[in-house]
Formats: sequence, structure tokens, C-alpha cells
Amino acid sequence: MNYNTIQSEVYFLKMITPPPHPQSNIENTNIVHIEKPIDINWYRKLYTEVGEAYNWLDRIFMEDTKLLKKINSPQTHIYTFLVHQSLAGYCELVEEGKHIEMLYFGLLSDFIGKGYGKYFLRKAIDLAWSFNPTQVQLNTCDLDHPNAIRSYKKAGFVHYKTIVEEKKITIAP
Repeated sequence: MNYNTIQSEVYFLKMITPPPHPQSNIENTNIVHIEKPIDINWYRKLYTEVGEAYNWLDRIFMEDTKLLKKINSPQTHIYTFLVHQSLAGYCELVEEGKHIEMLYFGLLSDFIGKGYGKYFLRKAIDLAWSFNPTQVQLNTCDLDHPNAIRSYKKAGFVHYKTIVEEKKITIAP
């Protein structure tokens, strides 16, 4: 894989109170908690399918033993989103003390622009709050989907910090 390093703006967001009502279900959708142990090859395939267009590379370059430990930690909770029994996306929630971080969230490209993102985000938020944290947080960057930060804010997250960080991006061979 060929890659380059660039400067990227990273946006930190948080939600300090849960939404007032849980999201109602959409017919023919399901959210499945992935049981452990989680296979590293299955996980990397999922991670790549969801994040490749947005340069999600951290977990691709991570050593296998370190990644296995992270995804199989008792504090890590991975959920897949199914539409008509087809994999449509996933989210990864991590318990960090009194808060929950939505570490990864995304849809496969075939499901973007069809209304599933808003629905799945709200379901992921409800899942995060089910752990009874004091807050739910996430970060995104300027490499993410152009609607990402706007969608997070519409869902109730508040932007509280921006930093600039070096990020790897893929380049054509």
C-alpha cells in the first residue's frame, strides 16, 4: 500500500445528555453485537470496507497483537448494522472510565445517501448511552465524509476542540 502523510484537522465532539427518546426501529434493519473473540482478519476487512474511502489506516498498520488486544478488550464493544440481512456498517464503542467513546462509526458505500446513516448513528448513540456514561464523545477529521461533522452536530454532539495532526492517506501506485 502506498501512502503519504498530510496535516489534517481533527474535530472533537461530545454529548453530555442522552437524546430524549430512543430511536424507533426501521423495518428490515438489525444491529448485532459481535461476540468475542473477534477475528483480526474479519475485523480488518470490515474496517477497510467502511473506512477505505476516508483513509482509515490506523488499524491497517497496527501490529496484529496490539489490534487483537484492542478489539477483544472487555471495554470494546463492536456492533454491525444489517439492512435486509446484508452488512451495511459498523460502530465501535469503547468504555473509558465514566465516558464512552464512539471510536469508529460508518456505513459501507452502497448504503450511504439512503437515510441509513442518520438512523444508525442514532441507534449507536442509544447503545452508547446504555452503558450509563457521564458523556459520549467522538472525533472526526477533514478526511471523513463531508457530511460527518454536520450529522454528528444534528444528532446532538457539540464540537469542543480542534487540533491538527499528521495522518496517512493512500496514494495511487
